[in-house]
Amino acid sequence: MMMTMFRILLIAVTILRSDLLLSTCRADDDHNENDKDDDSLSTNLITWLRDNGAYINDKLVVKYNGVYRGIYATEDMAVGEQLCSIPSNLMIQPDKKEMMDEEDTTIYPHCNTINQVMKALSTNNDGNTNPYSEYLKAQPIGYLPTFWSDSAKELLITMLKSTQKEYQTDLVYYGLEYDELPPHGIQYKLDEIQHECNVDDNMMDNPIYKQAAMLVTARGDYEYMIPYYDMFNHNNAKYNIHHDYTLDETPEKRGFTVSKPIKAGEELFNAYNRCNICNDRLDWYGTPEMWLEYGFVESIPQRWLFDFARVKFELEWKDGDESSGEVVVNFLVPMSSKGKSLLKEELTRLNTFADTYRHKSYEEYVDMSRFEWESLWQYYDALHNAMTLATTQSDDSLSDEVWILGHDWWVQDGTLKEEDSDEHYVLRTKVTNDEL
Repeated sequence: MMMTMFRILLIAVTILRSDLLLSTCRADDDHNENDKDDDSLSTNLITWLRDNGAYINDKLVVKYNGVYRGIYATEDMAVGEQLCSIPSNLMIQPDKKEMMDEEDTTIYPHCNTINQVMKALSTNNDGNTNPYSEYLKAQPIGYLPTFWSDSAKELLITMLKSTQKEYQTDLVYYGLEYDELPPHGIQYKLDEIQHECNVDDNMMDNPIYKQAAMLVTARGDYEYMIPYYDMFNHNNAKYNIHHDYTLDETPEKRGFTVSKPIKAGEELFNAYNRCNICNDRLDWYGTPEMWLEYGFVESIPQRWLFDFARVKFELEWKDGDESSGEVVVNFLVPMSSKGKSLLKEELTRLNTFADTYRHKSYEEYVDMSRFEWESLWQYYDALHNAMTLATTQSDDSLSDEVWILGHDWWVQDGTLKEEDSDEHYVLRTKVTNDEL
C-alpha cells in the first residue's frame, strides 16, 4: 500500500560553498592555523577587488545568518541588474607561458591552476599578499570526502559498498562493484589528479598541494579561480541569478546578473547543476555529486541517480511549498520492480551499517575528525531518506520499460542525446546482456 508523503527530516541546511566555510565546515580546531575574522577577510577582499577594476554592486552585502555566510541584497533589485563582474587579471588561472614550458604538453589546464593556487597558499603573510590569497588560506582543510583522512574514507567506502570488485579500463571509474551507491569515484579522485597532472608521490603527499587541489575542485569555475564569484551559495529552489557569459567566451571577465526580482534582505543564490551554463549536468549531476565535489548536502529539491538499479528521481516539496514540510518523489524514469527491489536490498544493508557504526565516535579512529564523522552521517541520512521515499512512493508506477532500454536509459529529461557524457559514464548493472 502506497504510503502518504513523508515529512522530511534532513539534518542538512543549505551550507553550500558559503563564504568562508570556516564558520560551518571546519573539520576541527587543528585546521585553524590561519584563524582570522571572517568579516574582515570578506571586507578586505571586496575592497581589493573594487580598487583593482572589479564591479560589485553596492546593494550587496556579505553577512552571516546564524548558520552560514551568504550574499544578501540591501535594496530591491530588478531583473537584469548586474551583481558583479570580475576581470581576468584578478583571477587565478593557468599560466600559459608556464604551460608552454612544460615537458608534457598534454597537461590539463586545471593542473596548472592547482600550481598557481599552491603558490598563493605558500606566500607569507608579510603585507605583500593580496586578500584573495588570504581568503584561500582561511578555507578549511580536507572538507571534500576525497580529501578526508584514511579512516574516514574507509568508513565511507564501506557505507557505499565499494569493494573494488570490478576493474574496467573502458570506464572512468575503476574498481566499482555493480551495486555501489553514489557518489562514485571517491577513492580514485586523487589518483585521477595525479595522473592528469603528472605529479609524483612526494607532491601528492604535500598537504599544501592537496589543499590547492581541493580548492580548485570545490571552488573553481573549470580552471579559473574567481574571487567573490564563488561566494554565492547554491539553492535550486531559490536560484535567482544568471551567469552573464557563455562557456565559449574567453574569460576577460566573469560575473552574474539578477534573473528574478529580488527584495531587500533576500539572499542571492546560484545553482551548481541547473544554471544557464550547466549543460549536461542537468542530466546526471545531483545531490551525491554535489556532496562529493562541494562538500555539502543540498536542500530540497534534490536529484538522485542510481545506475545499478536504473532509478532516477527528484525530491521536491509538495506543490512547491516548503512550508508544507512534505516531500514527494518525481520519477524521471519509471521505477521498475527490479530497481525497487535493489534499492530495498541496499536500504537493508544501510540499516545494518548504521547499527554497526553509528553508536561509535570519531574519537575511536586514529585520524578521523569530528567534521568528517558528522558529514558522513549527514550524507547517510540524506541517502537513506531518498531511497526510502523512492521505494515507498513508487507502488502505482512500476514498469519494466527501463530494463529494455540501452545504456542511455538515464538520458530522458535533460540535454544529452548520447549514452555517456564526458563526466558521467553509465555504470554496469546487475543484469545480463540477455536481460537487456
